[in-house]
Amino acid sequence: MLVPSVLRAVVLVLSAITASPQTPPDVRLLSEDWEIVYRAAFELESGDAASLPKLIALLDRAEVVPLTNTADLIYPGAKMFYGHGWIIDYDIDRLDVRAGWALEELTFENFGFSDGKILEAQLLAAVKGGQRDVPLETVADSGSEDRTKLRGAAIARAKKWYLATGTRWSRYTALKAALSSGDAFRHMKALAWLRHGFTTCEGLTLAKYRREILPLVRHLSSVGDAGVREQASLLLADKENYWWRYKSDPTLLKAARSVLK
Repeated sequence: MLVPSVLRAVVLVLSAITASPQTPPDVRLLSEDWEIVYRAAFELESGDAASLPKLIALLDRAEVVPLTNTADLIYPGAKMFYGHGWIIDYDIDRLDVRAGWALEELTFENFGFSDGKILEAQLLAAVKGGQRDVPLETVADSGSEDRTKLRGAAIARAKKWYLATGTRWSRYTALKAALSSGDAFRHMKALAWLRHGFTTCEGLTLAKYRREILPLVRHLSSVGDAGVREQASLLLADKENYWWRYKSDPTLLKAARSVLK
């Protein structure tokens, strides 16, 4: 698969949550080391509303800090495509976009920080065609247009949104709003987190999922974007509620911690 396995995701998230760094996560997010960055991003995502002002403040950081230690990460700054890896379609070598990526992961919003160029279907087709260990630009659109205006507009939208809703925001409400929106990008963010996410969403319980979230997922499984329909259908097929176990089961979490040692 082109996304991390469930076990790998558990390891990544728990390593972020259980770490005891000396510096706060919004500072570590600015690192050049991808391992430090993704752990900080997970920690900020689990910070719920308290992380919003920190990420909004980072939108003013216009420096470019190329990532190192990226392994098989697939993102606009990657040089190689190995046929597998975590897809992040954001130019996260830029600190403002990196903050925007973390903000959109936390909020399930679509401010416009994503490049929209690295498509999983395109990469899967490349793999099926035998393209592995090749320059990323040969299998994905690297793009050469100046995104300065688009980036500025995304930052402006995020700041305007925060001024209007930030102090009253909750991640659970945001999850429902994303699933109820008419935006396939937001649908995919919310469904991806529901299926594979391990970070905190205060207010979400299994009872609330069945009562308030499940009807929204059922609706998405039958209308609109094909990718959204597929992800919603896969979540509905999870009759054992493994998605909830990944977020709450002490046994699963304990097993993952043993891998971290």
